Amino acid sequence: MKRLDAVQSKLSFPLFPNLDFHLSLPLLLPFQDSSFALRRPQSSHTAVLKTNLAATTVFTMQFKPILTSLVVMGSVVCTALGISPSQHLSHSDHHHPSLHRRDIPNPPPPSEHGTLTFTLTANVTRVLINNPPINLLTTELISDLYTFLLWTQPAPNKTTPKVVIFSSAIPAFFISHMDLRNLNGSAAGVTAINQLIACGRLLQSVTTTAFIAQINGRTFGGGMELSSQMDMRFAGPDALVAQYENSNGFVAQAGGQLSLGPIMGKARALEHLLASRTIDAVTGTRLGLFNNHYDTAEALEREVDDLAARIGLYPQTSLNDTKFSLAFLSPTPEMLDAQVERFSPIAGGEVSQGLLTRTLEASDESDNAFERGIPNSIVEALYGEVLDTLGEDERARVLGAVEQEVDLS
Repeated sequence: MKRLDAVQSKLSFPLFPNLDFHLSLPLLLPFQDSSFALRRPQSSHTAVLKTNLAATTVFTMQFKPILTSLVVMGSVVCTALGISPSQHLSHSDHHHPSLHRRDIPNPPPPSEHGTLTFTLTANVTRVLINNPPINLLTTELISDLYTFLLWTQPAPNKTTPKVVIFSSAIPAFFISHMDLRNLNGSAAGVTAINQLIACGRLLQSVTTTAFIAQINGRTFGGGMELSSQMDMRFAGPDALVAQYENSNGFVAQAGGQLSLGPIMGKARALEHLLASRTIDAVTGTRLGLFNNHYDTAEALEREVDDLAARIGLYPQTSLNDTKFSLAFLSPTPEMLDAQVERFSPIAGGEVSQGLLTRTLEASDESDNAFERGIPNSIVEALYGEVLDTLGEDERARVLGAVEQEVDLS
């Protein structure tokens, strides 16, 4: 039985004009294996559904598939199988993997650069992000995330987590923006962008695992893009998120911009993207960006753990089909490809490169007031001369650091 490690195709197009580098984007292809009985017909949403077929299921439903739906009947199932109600299905009963206690999955590949720490149970894998000082999306963190997400892809005879929770070891930051030095067209930068885009696609195409973002800190730029492509997002009291790329003269290229429309609605997404505004936990919940928000970090972690444990109780086949059924709400690969192609000339243009240079001059991308104040700090650094022509009240209104909390009563 052949394995599905990473079936890939390459699409290449120029990343920056006048620079001899190309973006080679790995795309998941449908996995063909006769032992996989769960298949889906094609539909008008063929592009995204074809991509999701790469992660259709890790279970072969070739022996009495109706058994799973009968499990709720308890004793009826036991009678049909000739098992007394007091007995449990053993691990050796491989025909019914969703009905017995699962083994803990084999651990993911070690975090080569030490930016991720894993905690595994039978159903839930926790990923602790730790790339001091601000969880900047450096080439090292992106590489570790990419390697981990490749590991979540299902394959025959492979146990994958039902739920993955991402959280941060750095209280003030969940995942920060991409290292802006990677936007200079260098070979290392091209690789980092390539892998960041691939991370977003893996988050959307792996349908056998639910990905949850446990956010209690700042999440900007590329970090926001990854978060918005996870299946669920829960916020703590210190959560602040922003897709700030417009203030730097370029766009979110890794799928986040396209994902915000279905999550927040077109008008709200445009308001957030075009104004480069920061959203707090309460407002993000009202907009549908966060599933919920909590008053303390402890409450946030407890509620996320409880939800993950509950999801982990259920068969992975139903989890897979539920995610697969809602895949039409995600941007298609063609839409994502077109976004990346448009990004290349914008980010490589004179205007954007000039703004990026000035942003890097204002911050060394460490834990400083500038990084904690993004995107307003970028607005002030790049457009201060214009802001200085405004009156004090008008300037304060234009900056409007955080979208104000709204009474939900």
